[in-house]
Amino acid sequence: MGNRSSNNSNQKIGSEAKCPNCDRKFGPSTTYNLLNTHIDQCLQNQQQVNNLGFQMPQPQVQFGDNYIWVKQNNQWKRIQSQVNGGQIQNLSVQDIKNRSFPEKQMWFNLQLEKFRIPWQLGSDKLNVNYNDLLQSSLISARNVNLYKEVKVVFQNDKVQDAGGLLREWLTLIFKEMCKDIFTLTETNDVTYKIAKQSQYFDLVGLAIAKALFERMTICVEFDRPLVKKLLGQEIEFQDMQFYDKSLFMSWKYLLENQFDENELQQYFIICKDDEIIELKQNGADILVNNQNKQEFVDLCIQFYSEKMISKQLGQIQTALYKYIPKDYLNIFTADEFEMILYGVSVVDLAEWKQHTTYKTPYADTSQQIQWFWKILSEFDQDQLKKFLHYCTGSYRIPVNGFSKLESNRGMYSKFQIVPIDYKNSNSFPIAHTCFNRLELPKYTSEEMMRKYLRSIVLNDLEGVFGME
Repeated sequence: MGNRSSNNSNQKIGSEAKCPNCDRKFGPSTTYNLLNTHIDQCLQNQQQVNNLGFQMPQPQVQFGDNYIWVKQNNQWKRIQSQVNGGQIQNLSVQDIKNRSFPEKQMWFNLQLEKFRIPWQLGSDKLNVNYNDLLQSSLISARNVNLYKEVKVVFQNDKVQDAGGLLREWLTLIFKEMCKDIFTLTETNDVTYKIAKQSQYFDLVGLAIAKALFERMTICVEFDRPLVKKLLGQEIEFQDMQFYDKSLFMSWKYLLENQFDENELQQYFIICKDDEIIELKQNGADILVNNQNKQEFVDLCIQFYSEKMISKQLGQIQTALYKYIPKDYLNIFTADEFEMILYGVSVVDLAEWKQHTTYKTPYADTSQQIQWFWKILSEFDQDQLKKFLHYCTGSYRIPVNGFSKLESNRGMYSKFQIVPIDYKNSNSFPIAHTCFNRLELPKYTSEEMMRKYLRSIVLNDLEGVFGME
């Protein structure tokens, strides 16, 4: 939960990435150092105010602590939220379905809180080995009660977890699973779909359950059909564009046009991995035509979204529903659930600053604090997310925003900046992610502070945590 230090900058990124400015692609063998150097130089050719073409949503009113982020028309914005928990907590599942998203979200949290086992009754340990991350996590996660306080213990690490390591663990395992059991969807979005069979889909369900229970976010996004299956909802045709754009467009063309007899030369089959799979009995002998093309598309959707991944889907659902009742999940639309699970994909620096506290002698008028916010204002969105991860263990904030950052045990803990003496032997800020706290050295110049803050976001700093 503190003392983050740099990993080897020559480490390979492990998967394809692209520059967010010029869209240049980099292969899996590219080093973090090369990628970050290119991005930094690329961005220097743009004016900072352009900020990759991204326009931060500007609130029309002054918000206190009672607001919630919502995504509408692919844009994030804050809205006032004056939900009275006492009035909605006893509503039935059917009644809450018809309420607003802020009401659903609060109802969901209140219901899950009823399952929480008080920390005074003890905690469970999640013992993890960095060198065998998924296997050690799965074995340990199967033997803990996720309704209890779960303390993550990394092998050979002296840290005592108070919440920050749990967020870090969620980030690490989902990153690792995206290299192995998930693969990128064939869409314009950076979303993931199930790639193969694996025992680790049990871990996926357990990790999602713990994230939801603790109101934490995860760092990856899944394809829409998978999300709707977790919610217990039917897949619609439009959902498939978030799975495979080309496939969706080919089906759309098929359904919207008329064809001459025998023109299509498509049978009720799918060819996958050199195997011919019949979509229905004797499908290899049934040609698709104008009369049966809707059935063909429906069976294709059923195959890709259900049959092909039925075992993996069952593993995730079984583990997830063990702790999060399916009926509770079903109250959300897919868009609403994704907002809760993934969190807010933009970092609003004005919001972050508004909800930051300081430990004396630091104050919002302190020279170092003014330098701090000025330097962060120079960061682009990717760099802000990296710095947020450095400080909190997560790349995104929950939909309740910076006003209600989570620490542990379901408690809120706003971001805090604490002064420490500048030492040549320890010149980097120290992040205590368990408490959303940053120990900021009393740098003697703005340039000195800029050097160290930029080093954090231009390098791959994973958590090496100290004691608190």
